[in-house]
Amino acid sequence: MPETPLWSAVLNHLCLETADPEPMRCFYRDALGMTETEIGAGQWLLEGPGRRILLSTGVSKTLGYSGFTVASDERLGMLHQHIADQGGACTDSPSPLLQQGAFAVLDPDGNTLCFGVERPATAALDGIEGRLQHVVVASPDLGAMMDYYHRVLGFLPSDHVLADDGTVTAAFYRSDPEHHSFAAFRAEARGFDHCAYETPSWNHIRDWADHLATFDIPIWWGPGRHGAGNNLFFMVLDPDGNKVEFSAELEHMDADHPVRHWPHDRRTLNLWGNAWMRS
Repeated sequence: MPETPLWSAVLNHLCLETADPEPMRCFYRDALGMTETEIGAGQWLLEGPGRRILLSTGVSKTLGYSGFTVASDERLGMLHQHIADQGGACTDSPSPLLQQGAFAVLDPDGNTLCFGVERPATAALDGIEGRLQHVVVASPDLGAMMDYYHRVLGFLPSDHVLADDGTVTAAFYRSDPEHHSFAAFRAEARGFDHCAYETPSWNHIRDWADHLATFDIPIWWGPGRHGAGNNLFFMVLDPDGNKVEFSAELEHMDADHPVRHWPHDRRTLNLWGNAWMRS
C-alpha cells in the first residue's frame, strides 16, 4: 500500500468561471460533446464520457475549483486525517458532484481543491472518448506549492523541470499510476494554465482534431509529444482563451518511482517541435 492516502484519487471535474457563459456553454456542449444541465442561477453542468465541467458566471479564465474523487468514505477519512496531521485546514466542499462528507482545501495560491466520493452521472453519455485527466496552474511561489501538494496533500512527484541554476520551473504530480493529475508552472502571477482530456489512442487524437475542425476550431499548439509524461498531445483554446489539451499514451509510474529531473528547454515540452515556454 502506498504511503500516501491520496493514491488512486482521480481528477473528476473542474469548475470554470466565465463572464460570457453563452459561447462557453456552446463550446463545451457542442465542440466537446457534452450534455448540458442548468443546475442553478448562473451555473451549468456539462457532462461527457469520463468528463465533467461546471461553468459558473464570474471572472473569465478563473478556476473556481478542482474536484478529485477517491474510492471510498474510508479512503476519504484517511486523507482528511493526513491533511490535518500535516497542518492543513479542511473546509466544506462547494462541489455539487461529490457525496456527503466531501471537503475542500486551499493551496498556498488560493486555489480550491475538493475531495470526496463521486456522485455518478445520471445517464449513459455518448461521444468521442476523452476523460478529464489533469489540471495545471501557474504559480509565483512554486516552492510553497510543491511543499503543499507533496507533504500536505500527498501527491507524488513525477518530474521536476530545472533552470540552469537548479531552480524548479515546473513540477508534475501524480495521485495514481498516470504521470500527473496535477502540475504547476512557475509564473509571475497565479492563474489557470490548462486542463487535459486523456484519450485511448493516437487515433482518438485524430478523431478529436477532425471533430473540432468541423466547428472551425484550430489547433493552438501541436500535435507533438511531451518529454515529461511522454504523451502525444495537441491544444486548442476555448472561447474565454482557456487552454484545452487532448492527450494519449500518458506515461504510467508506480507509487515508488523516484522523481526525475528535466532541463528547462524546448524538448522537455515538445520532443517534436515548437514549445510553449511559460518562462
